Amino acid sequence: MTNEKAELINTLIELEERIDEIWEYHPENPNRIDVESEFNDLQRTRILLQTQIDELGGIEGDEWM
Repeated sequence: MTNEKAELINTLIELEERIDEIWEYHPENPNRIDVESEFNDLQRTRILLQTQIDELGGIEGDEWM
């Protein structure tokens, strides 16, 4: 297989993966992810994790967020 062909195949694979990711949120997907709900869930989880990290002494440098 040539380098060019391998690169094209890799690009195609990357595009297919991205299409699959986007489909999870697409309005025509009957099982789509509710973006607002997902966002809120992630925000809550982030706060819980930050609290747990702080209770364990925080992160060195504390400038990560």
